[in-house]
Amino acid sequence: MGKGRGVRLLCAAVIGFAAFTARGATGMSPFDFTGHWTGTSQQEGQPANTLMADFTSTGPKTFTGTLTAENPCSVTGKLKQHMKVAARLDCSNGHIVKIRGHLDPAAATIQGNFAEFVHRRQLHRGTFVLSRQSGGSSSGTVSFFSGATPAGHPAALRGVHPGVVVPKDGQWYLSPDKMILTVTSIQLQGGAMGPVAVNCPFTYDRSQPGLTKLSDCPFAVTAGTYTGLNVEISPTYQVLIDDTDDGFYSTSSGIVTSPPAGGAQYLTVTTTSLGISSGFPAPVDVGPGASPTLSVVVNGLQFFRVQVSAGVVSLGWPDVGDTDPKRPDMTVSVNALASVAFYSNQGIASAGAICTGGACTPPPLQGVIAAYVFYASANTPTWIQLVLNGAPSGCPIGVSGAFNGHGYLGLDATDTLGWALPTDDSFSSYSTEFNMAQVTTLGGSTTMNCQQISTDPAPPGGNFSSGAPVLSSPDYSAGFVLVAN
Repeated sequence: MGKGRGVRLLCAAVIGFAAFTARGATGMSPFDFTGHWTGTSQQEGQPANTLMADFTSTGPKTFTGTLTAENPCSVTGKLKQHMKVAARLDCSNGHIVKIRGHLDPAAATIQGNFAEFVHRRQLHRGTFVLSRQSGGSSSGTVSFFSGATPAGHPAALRGVHPGVVVPKDGQWYLSPDKMILTVTSIQLQGGAMGPVAVNCPFTYDRSQPGLTKLSDCPFAVTAGTYTGLNVEISPTYQVLIDDTDDGFYSTSSGIVTSPPAGGAQYLTVTTTSLGISSGFPAPVDVGPGASPTLSVVVNGLQFFRVQVSAGVVSLGWPDVGDTDPKRPDMTVSVNALASVAFYSNQGIASAGAICTGGACTPPPLQGVIAAYVFYASANTPTWIQLVLNGAPSGCPIGVSGAFNGHGYLGLDATDTLGWALPTDDSFSSYSTEFNMAQVTTLGGSTTMNCQQISTDPAPPGGNFSSGAPVLSSPDYSAGFVLVAN
């Protein structure tokens, strides 16, 4: 009897396993998660947060991708039995989110629960729902604009010199009169879109006012949620320099210090500078038929590197092992900019060529030598970038700019700019805070003040528009002149 009972139990087990396997096969039918998903998440008693995600299937039941709520997160997920979905999110703020949900394949919807952890300690729980959107593509545009220029400023006008000006020996930054550059590819980052090949040449002209449109570059964009922009620029470009004030002239074969017969000509140069890559202040959701327009500002002042030795001009700074003349920096904006400003240290007070190293006489100015400020509106600065020539005394700087909501940049009711700079690019701790009265008239002067701090200044409202830092005993001060806008 014992033996017969054992056979019956074994048969029952085999039959049960077969039934379980059959149910598992039905519950784990392959599903393609690839696509753009949107939805919401909600903690109990809290308002809902918008979710935007882009998933790509990596197998019949697995997928990866990105999901963004308040922070972008990388996602690794799996379809389990009975259409259950499990996924892990590793987020940019260091938090881990685990989600468990149920997939409705017909509706392409996942809903369920999530738990958020930091250092294995649970912070939040709640519910979520995600629905896949219909696919599609649309056209986007990247518009290129000139940055701040000295057009209209008295110091920008060519002076009358009694003779030929010969530049002194040293390492120089030049401000080209014109440049012809070519965009070769565009890619929105953080979603399903790959690089899109384009051929968009544009010409920068320093004699034109700041924010003059240089070119519109259209491109095809895949629907999705994106967190940044990558633009590749051809490493070979043309530059025209006709600088009678400082004695630099481009020819088809190089840079010379005497006016060439027939005038300055374009010089073709090749740089090792890579494309520009910049994050957005907040994720950009692109749906079918949408037409995103992004702005790129070309900052063409005081970037082109040359070295003068006994009157001979070399590209780059060979004395320090660098023969790359460089390419102009560029600044990305999701929305159109309202204005730009370029402040020069009063010891330089120029938007033109400056000697910053090597055999310069007198010795070059150290510390903050210039500052760019970009505005979304008359009262809303969005980016300030300091240009350094060595560290400013008493003002340690880990990251030289405040941008994309980092650094608390704001303009207060007294027209004073305020910002804080971090110890590193995580912006998790701060080392310095600044103030500087805004100037709107070319040639106007102001003072930049810096003070060391050891705590996060965290101003009310999230930026210093509520009141710039009051620095009664600054650790560093320098005068500046608005020389371009």
